[in-house]
Amino acid sequence: MKRTVTSPLFSIIPFILLLTAGIFLTGRFGNDRKLPDQWMAERVNTPQGPGYLPSDWMDRQRSFPHGGIKTEAYLEALEKVRQLNAAAGRSALEWSFTGPTNIGGRITDIEIPGESFTNVYVATASGGILKTTNNGASWVNIFKDQPSIPVGDIAIDRSNTNLMYAGTGEANSSSQSFRGDGIYKSTDGGTTWTHAGLELSAYIGRIVIDHSNPERVFVAACGNLFTPDEHRGVYRTTDGGNSWERVLFVNDSTSAIDIVQHPTNPDILYAAMWERMRGLNYRRSFGPGSGIWKSTDGGDTWAELSSGLPQGDETGRIGLAIAESSPSTLYAFYDNQFEVAVYKTQNSGQSWTRTNDGNLQGMNSTFGWYFGQIRVHPDDPQKLFVMGVYLYTSDNGGNTWYETGYEMHVDHHAMTFHPVTNRIYEGNDGGLYFSDNNGSGWLYMNNLPITQFYDIEIDRLNPSRIYGGTQDNNTIRTWTGQTGNWEAILGGDGFYSIVDYTNSNIIYAEYQWGALHKSTNGGSWMTGIYDAWSSDRVNWSAPVIMHPTNPQVLYFGTYRVWRTSNGGNSWSAVSGDLTQGDDGSTFHTISTLAVSSLEPDILLAGSDDGRVHLSVNGGSAWSDISEGLPERWVTRVATDPFDVNTIYVTLSGFRWDEPLAHVYKSTDLGQHWQAISDGLPGLPVNAFVADPGTRNRFFIGTDAGIFMSQNGGESWEIISQEIGNVPVTSLKIHAEENFLVAGTYGLSSYKLDLNQLNVGVSERIIPSSGLRAVLVYPSPFVAESDEFVSFRIAAGSETLAQVRITGISGSVVYQHANIRLDSGMNDYRWNGRDLRGNRLTPGVYFLEVNDGRESSVIRFLML
Repeated sequence: MKRTVTSPLFSIIPFILLLTAGIFLTGRFGNDRKLPDQWMAERVNTPQGPGYLPSDWMDRQRSFPHGGIKTEAYLEALEKVRQLNAAAGRSALEWSFTGPTNIGGRITDIEIPGESFTNVYVATASGGILKTTNNGASWVNIFKDQPSIPVGDIAIDRSNTNLMYAGTGEANSSSQSFRGDGIYKSTDGGTTWTHAGLELSAYIGRIVIDHSNPERVFVAACGNLFTPDEHRGVYRTTDGGNSWERVLFVNDSTSAIDIVQHPTNPDILYAAMWERMRGLNYRRSFGPGSGIWKSTDGGDTWAELSSGLPQGDETGRIGLAIAESSPSTLYAFYDNQFEVAVYKTQNSGQSWTRTNDGNLQGMNSTFGWYFGQIRVHPDDPQKLFVMGVYLYTSDNGGNTWYETGYEMHVDHHAMTFHPVTNRIYEGNDGGLYFSDNNGSGWLYMNNLPITQFYDIEIDRLNPSRIYGGTQDNNTIRTWTGQTGNWEAILGGDGFYSIVDYTNSNIIYAEYQWGALHKSTNGGSWMTGIYDAWSSDRVNWSAPVIMHPTNPQVLYFGTYRVWRTSNGGNSWSAVSGDLTQGDDGSTFHTISTLAVSSLEPDILLAGSDDGRVHLSVNGGSAWSDISEGLPERWVTRVATDPFDVNTIYVTLSGFRWDEPLAHVYKSTDLGQHWQAISDGLPGLPVNAFVADPGTRNRFFIGTDAGIFMSQNGGESWEIISQEIGNVPVTSLKIHAEENFLVAGTYGLSSYKLDLNQLNVGVSERIIPSSGLRAVLVYPSPFVAESDEFVSFRIAAGSETLAQVRITGISGSVVYQHANIRLDSGMNDYRWNGRDLRGNRLTPGVYFLEVNDGRESSVIRFLML
């Protein structure tokens, strides 16, 4: 039975809000305005171009401060993930997919088994492998439950199409290239997988299953991205992956990136080698180790091909293609330091000539290491495609080139041809396309859930509206909560976004290097509000937060903290440098900010170089509270929703030679720190949220799923089995509706109804004993309005209770005794005034219900 208990009331005024169609970044600025990426490029004297400078961001998080990732620590962490999943079994929690399916994400390979008309496999950069058995009408992820699900390449046997190999670790060497743990093998079309070795290979560029002997497989292994190692080169197995031998090695900084096999003589192979090294502040994507090698004895011996081919310090990544209909014809796509080039041989590699590739110059911008793919039509040795930022094709063996795919997303990585229908499938940073007219026109397959989120936001007044910043796919949102109707509202790579919790028409969003924008008309138009820090060094994903009781106040982080009190019309710096200092790079910036919901003058700032600072006076003064924390990239700082003195810090990076926790807690505002990550895998923690409805309940997003603690961090459990071991970059809770949204980096977003975490829904509604304050609505409550606020109280049996409302200091502002509560749900309504009938001032308040035996408290916000 549900009973309503009423104090003096006013009627509710419904919120009626409009949001309109989004627009992109192009055309927003005059030609004389310098964009953030231009400023940051000039700062380090780097060539300008989309994607160049951002290329270090995620890798820097994980490799700081050593300039590399310790392989043993990474593999130990993945093994821990496998063990935790095995021990946990299938979770009882049910996640709801929230999309998008129509935005897409980066694809690394596409394969068709045999001559199938219905089956297609798609490998993704960080979201596993998707399979369709109905020609793309629907998809199933067949690889999401492996410990490491970024995929560099997949291969399917020609005769036994149930035999497949998957190589983990995306080889494109971008900011977002998560490393892998070797090769996996399936003998049932991807239903089940077994690990097949090469766990030290880190990134896989290509897999070739010998078409005459499926027990013989060749793998192009890249090795570590940041440090030289002995695990690069071409590997071969002759026993189906039980054992491997390295058959081609150039040096410890040269990777194998591509392999092709002769279509009729399986002993003839060609391999592309690529010299590449990375560090925290440098990239070397060229060198004399780059070149093409050939074997005529099944990989036993190799000879480098040089006649007519470029060599030397400026030789970069190379892609290979062999013409199946004329196998003495091969093409090689070179990304050299100052140009791209396509070379052709018609005598099996004895000599090469450069094609007429002048039209291709600039197609890779300044980051050709991100591409390197070339394809030749299996039936026409003159029909070619080369993939870079743009897609180019030639119909005459490279004599002339022209751009195609204008209707497609940029940044192209994968292509395959159907052996019977000649349909061409193409994969890029925006998802999957196909062409049925030889590449003249392309259609988008808008139902793959592979978007890569950096951050997630929920419209507090309209909780079905979810926003998010994405990799190479803009800042996007869903208007209705449906999975297939997401739209872009701001271009570039999207990062943090905020919706004003009092007015859904006011939206803040940013693209890379701190380009913060604001809309006052629901996203129809966005205006830049970042001029104040246009010359600051700033993180690629610069943090912005909103004051919990005054939405006109926002804070933004560069290497210092900026504050606005008028919604971004003007800004002032409220801190000095909160990092280790400037070294002339794009490093040493603020990476995360937080403001206390209990005491808004408490601010936290964390930096990419391991510093955490605290202000207790709204930013007027700051204290370094980093002592006791490891020197790692700080991914999140957070405050506790129940205790004003409790704060949290999460870290990226991996253990090196010291123990390393990734979640820390302080109960005295950072004077002392306690590690609370016992039992967690040693993986970077990317997201943290404390449940505002349940004390000591935390959620974290890691590089391999979501974990929860219900005891303040004393123990953790994995709760993302249904989603998979995907990197999770953002977590947000809608307190009033009691749900959690997770933004994944590769599998779009999911929602979890937190009511499931109680013993049972019926017990939440009708407790076996005692009371529970379940819900407050609306929240935030506008103190100056004539509305009422409703508290939902669950009682296990009929009882008399007292309701008391207190401020943050504990002072009683309102109380009501001898309220009769029935067994079940009860609504208590209050007009927002104190005992004297005066409106309360904005702030954080607590409602306590007490029947003399049990009590329950719920927090709410007044504006």
